[in-house]
Amino acid sequence: MRIALSGPGGLLLLGLLLAGCQAENPLAADLNSSTPAIAAQAGKVQALTTQLEQQKAVIEAEKAKPAAMQQQLDGSRQNLEGLKKEMGPAQ
Repeated sequence: MRIALSGPGGLLLLGLLLAGCQAENPLAADLNSSTPAIAAQAGKVQALTTQLEQQKAVIEAEKAKPAAMQQQLDGSRQNLEGLKKEMGPAQ
């Protein structure tokens, strides 16, 4: 899956990722643990945390889409009405 970092959804995603990195600082010691099982599990925790934050950002971006589409629809309808008035009665 490809996620664009442009627009409000991208900014939200970037912010969440940066916030996630700050929250994971205590995990750094576990990631660098000399015990392989601890390091591996810490890696799983880090990967799942990142995936969760990315999914939350995608959901928030998707929530904003209907409002944007409604605005486009409203604008298109207004343009249609304007064109119809400008062109006169339909033939």
